[in-house]
Amino acid sequence: MQKDLFLGKKVSIYGKQNGYVDYATLASAFDYILNNTLINATPFEDWEDVSGICYDEDDYYPQIYQWYIISEAGFRILDKFTHEIVLYNEKLDIYLWGVTHFGTAWDYVLTDIKLDEDSEETDETSSEINNDAVAFAY
Repeated sequence: MQKDLFLGKKVSIYGKQNGYVDYATLASAFDYILNNTLINATPFEDWEDVSGICYDEDDYYPQIYQWYIISEAGFRILDKFTHEIVLYNEKLDIYLWGVTHFGTAWDYVLTDIKLDEDSEETDETSSEINNDAVAFAY
């Protein structure tokens, strides 16, 4: 991976200056649709934490400001490279990505993905995802 690319996507100037992938670049690596109503329109017990921590043993719930429907490929990217909160509903066969920040453009919000991480791993992941990408209907 070049120091300015993540899964073939160009990292923002701010991300390059700080050595981390920004949210805009991360999100450009997969499809997503804003949907803040689905989580409230379905029983919460139908949702399973599949990535990140939605709550812990002390019932700590981080504030989720926006929910996005994502593809399975998006879930795999988030699960492999981040600790982002992702829920899965088996009945609906839908993944939801919970975003815990707001008010700042995503190209100015950094992830914990360092730009100098092993290029072989990101290139391999990019190939896996491109080879069996899930069709995502809007």
